[in-house]
Amino acid sequence: MELDLVTIGDPTIDTFLKIHDAHLALRVQPDETQLCIDYADKIPVDEFHRMAGGNCVNAALAAARLGLRVAVYGVTGADPEGRSIVSDLQREGVDTSLMALDRRHTTNASTAVVFRGERTLFVWHQPRSYHLPELPATAWIYATSVGPRGSALNRLHEALRRHLDRHPTRLAFSPGTHQLRLGALALAPLLSRTELLLLNRHEASQLTGVDGHPKALLEALHRLGPKTVVITDGTSGSYAFDGDRFLRTGILSVPVVDRTGAGDGYGATLMAALQFGRPLQVAMAWGTVQAAHVVGVFGATPGLLRRRRLQAAVSMRPELVAEQF
Repeated sequence: MELDLVTIGDPTIDTFLKIHDAHLALRVQPDETQLCIDYADKIPVDEFHRMAGGNCVNAALAAARLGLRVAVYGVTGADPEGRSIVSDLQREGVDTSLMALDRRHTTNASTAVVFRGERTLFVWHQPRSYHLPELPATAWIYATSVGPRGSALNRLHEALRRHLDRHPTRLAFSPGTHQLRLGALALAPLLSRTELLLLNRHEASQLTGVDGHPKALLEALHRLGPKTVVITDGTSGSYAFDGDRFLRTGILSVPVVDRTGAGDGYGATLMAALQFGRPLQVAMAWGTVQAAHVVGVFGATPGLLRRRRLQAAVSMRPELVAEQF
């Protein structure tokens, strides 16, 4: 059976700690804020949550909830956390036959300290070796964050490039921190084969060296080779450029509990809308509504909507359909 989507990345176990006993301190540098807690103190935790996460898992569950046939390639430890991730994916109807076990290292983990709706992340990345298996026929691949080992990253990217050369698969690329650090030149073979590039504004500036108007950023990204580039920009909304039109949409204003996974929900939902044949401007509205529901609860996946409810929510907010700017 042909799949609609294979996601590629590092699964993690995410822990969320909501606290109130802290304060924020502004630094001299612009746009920098520190979360301050008392050193060597015992900090009370208001809420505790633990669940499967990682960009590849978040994207897979978003797409599966919308009705796509999805598989995940990622590496977990041969431990209870790894088994829990696989079980959570299977429960949502996601194919886990491509998943790999690392018997030498434990499953990746992250802890998010959530204060006033924003989270500070502590990330534990295990060293991984990636051996991309022969992938089944799939309409899309959603490639996202993987670990810090440069040689392993390069081998994974090369295996992915070879697959794209042999198959009519569309690539959605949402590179993580370690991939972005490789730079645009190292990522060029993948960027030139990318159908949909998904970045936030900071990441877009990091990759291009451009720090200016959204149009300048979009043009700089498009020159790297992707057919369509999309930038999310927090409360300013999101922007896209397909080589012809510059599009922008705002956000859905909702109470924010936790922003974890909002970008994954937006990107995977936008991609799913394109797979369903929706135009880019409508796909951006789908992503925007999905992201708004993600931030309303703790974690990246509990708030993800299914297709019927998402479509109903989008139809009630026609102003979210992106317009040219």
